[in-house]
Amino acid sequence: MNLQEERLRNHLDGYPFTIREVRHEENGWYALTDRGKKRIIYCQDENLIRWSHSWREYLVNQGFRHVERYLVNGQGEHWISDLAGSYALSDYWEQDYDWSKRNELQMKGYQTFGELLAHIHLCFDNVEEVYRGRYRKKGTLNETRLKSSYRYLHAIIKEIESRQSDNWLLYNLSRVAERVRKAEALYEASGGENDRTPLSFAHMPLSSLVYWEPCWYITGLHNPVLVPRHEDTVTLLEQIYEISDTEGVNQFLSAYASVRRIPVPEKNYLLALLCYPLPVLSGLEGLPQLSEERERIIAGFHLQGQREKILRCVTEMRVLYEEDSG
Repeated sequence: MNLQEERLRNHLDGYPFTIREVRHEENGWYALTDRGKKRIIYCQDENLIRWSHSWREYLVNQGFRHVERYLVNGQGEHWISDLAGSYALSDYWEQDYDWSKRNELQMKGYQTFGELLAHIHLCFDNVEEVYRGRYRKKGTLNETRLKSSYRYLHAIIKEIESRQSDNWLLYNLSRVAERVRKAEALYEASGGENDRTPLSFAHMPLSSLVYWEPCWYITGLHNPVLVPRHEDTVTLLEQIYEISDTEGVNQFLSAYASVRRIPVPEKNYLLALLCYPLPVLSGLEGLPQLSEERERIIAGFHLQGQREKILRCVTEMRVLYEEDSG
């Protein structure tokens, strides 16, 4: 038995079941018990695991019983902390992605995820104290990045104009620069630079939703990076669009709106994220010669085109937003 396994066994002694084996697999540590397989969760930051615990319990209180929760030990604790960090134990469900291959189940999955994410956001709407630990980041957008993006695009456009070539790229980059300007205006209106946007996940994988007939389970998300809210919404919408186009996007948004309306500042931040031409800018970064990487640049425009379609769905879903009292 190695040192890590021995430490984990010591932490598990207080749980009301028999530990038969503690083992390390490709994606983490697990305990095989007389009550099934359990996931062992480790987090360096106790405040983060407390944040994670709060939304899980909130979902359960809202009627979502199939949530990967932190189990209670004999001392009534949901996790144990020592000098190395915090440890928790949860039930575990094997990932099953078959639901994402059947249209009817896809739509039900997107509806479930829309409702779940809205409830998670609701959980922190009225919490005054926010997490400020090491896993908190600024997010995709900030004033400096937006201004530097615009300057960068302007420099590329001037270079192309001087060469009098790549007219297709010149036309498209002019539109991209307009998108940066639009994103900047929306970002300023959101109050994001003043730290007024609530926190949520930097990325939420669609694989966090598991279908185990006939139930839906939300799993993982134990050590997330936290950023201003709706980066998680955007990452989910992009994953959904890849599988189900705008039909799936609208299903998710309708489900979210049935639980929670998005306030105007959050709406501006969400639209700013979708307006910001990140795929195009990422495709341009580090290119010695624009003409040498035409395929990579075109791929960036293709991904931005997908974002534009998602943006249209988000903009047209009027029921999603609170009314602007101003």
